[in-house]
Amino acid sequence: MENVENLEKKLRPKGEVSIIGCGRLGIRVAMDLMEVHRGGPEKIYLFDGAKIERDDIVHRRLGGKVGDYKVKFLEEFYSEKVVGIPEYITLDNLHLIKGDVVIICIAGGDTISIRYKIIEYCKERGIKTIGTDGVFGIEEKVKVSDAKYTRGPARYLNLKEEGHTVVGTGKYIKDGEPITPYILDEIGRKMVIECLKVLNSIYR
Repeated sequence: MENVENLEKKLRPKGEVSIIGCGRLGIRVAMDLMEVHRGGPEKIYLFDGAKIERDDIVHRRLGGKVGDYKVKFLEEFYSEKVVGIPEYITLDNLHLIKGDVVIICIAGGDTISIRYKIIEYCKERGIKTIGTDGVFGIEEKVKVSDAKYTRGPARYLNLKEEGHTVVGTGKYIKDGEPITPYILDEIGRKMVIECLKVLNSIYR
């Protein structure tokens, strides 16, 4: 039987993850991934051009200052593992995306086009993608599914093939329910679980 020290060495961080969008959901995903011990990603790349504003309560609660770049604030937590890139991902800089898994934490009707392009870019390079499927809800169950089959907001991505995992309540803005912190916590938790499953399957 192997000794504990050898087993611990096998459980070191492996692989890389990009998180696109570090707002209320992205910060939860980033923090959870940073806290994974004896495994998880070796590097986390964060992409977001936004700065912390007064209503970014979760950032401020963790010590972020209004006016700081969200990604640079997160980088300070764990600079050996986290690289904060204060840019929005656009059609002109898709080449910045890297890693084994890309977690897309941007949502809304006006983001459908760029989300689709990110997914296609990653698919061509064998990078697994995870995104959202509705973040609204008061006491909704958070579900994990494939975007090709969902009836939630991710269906508007119009993906023809399987492979893009989505996590969410399936609720739309028109349903008139708020975005609650506990729903975001659960979405973030399940996104991280899906991410870790992918990393474990790659780096067995």
